[in-house]
Amino acid sequence: MEIDFQLHKELLGKRLILGKELGKLNGREKEAALRNNVDIYIETAIKLDYSAITVHPPAIECSPGYIPPWSYPDIKDELKVIKMVRELAGNKIMVAMGIDGTFSIPDGNDFLGFAYDLFDRPEEKLKEAEKRVAWAIEIMKRMIDAGAEIMYNCSDYCFNSGPFISPIQFEQFIYPFLKKQTQALKAAGAYVVKHTDGNILPIMDMILDAGPHAIQSIDPIASVDIREVKEKYGSRICLMGNVNAAHLQMGSKEEIIESSEYSLKHGMPDGGYIYSSCNSIFEGVPLDNYLLMLEVREKMGY
Repeated sequence: MEIDFQLHKELLGKRLILGKELGKLNGREKEAALRNNVDIYIETAIKLDYSAITVHPPAIECSPGYIPPWSYPDIKDELKVIKMVRELAGNKIMVAMGIDGTFSIPDGNDFLGFAYDLFDRPEEKLKEAEKRVAWAIEIMKRMIDAGAEIMYNCSDYCFNSGPFISPIQFEQFIYPFLKKQTQALKAAGAYVVKHTDGNILPIMDMILDAGPHAIQSIDPIASVDIREVKEKYGSRICLMGNVNAAHLQMGSKEEIIESSEYSLKHGMPDGGYIYSSCNSIFEGVPLDNYLLMLEVREKMGY
């Protein structure tokens, strides 16, 4: 399984109807588009032997008026899709979804202001963090009620060099809210997967203490070695990812095979590992490269 897969057209010759295109539809046209998406999600999961189907997120996390191309403009439509996938997929494939209320790396326009606010207005930022997570929990509970079983929390915390704020600041402004969010989702019956790219090692203990079932990325591009992470943390959490996404996008067959074999060799022993890319299978990744990654798993007997 992957936290996101965007090569449906290349794989099936079919495309999802999302973003502004979906937002323009009404009535029967919209219902047909939603059913189209459901069928594509399920067919993709079966063809790629996925254990979970990831439904794309609602546009509610984004700037007002902006509708990302890979999103559902209306959360009610996304909830309908989750419910239909759950009903039609049977018991062999789980349904995954999620958002994240915790602070993440701000974009370039907001980064400096965010940094100043942590020092100049810490109480305001803590109140904002509390409000964001409370809102996200309520949204994700609706997703769980609709049939989602796995919640991906995808706020990115790290660059390749390390966390975007210091571990001390992380402990104050993110960790307690990540823990609150995680525990609420677990109490609602969901499996929780925390995603963050980059070098997570300086904050790894806090992420694990927050209590997710799994952590996704294990980013080799940031020199995070799955062998070392497995040895140190493998008894505490399920690992997901580690196949080099840069190699999948632009690398040679040899590089893809090497990264895939390394991830399986060091991730799979004693279980607790979900095979996937270190990021997602986004537009621009050659389908043949991804199929090669999956072929490596089959050849190694997993």
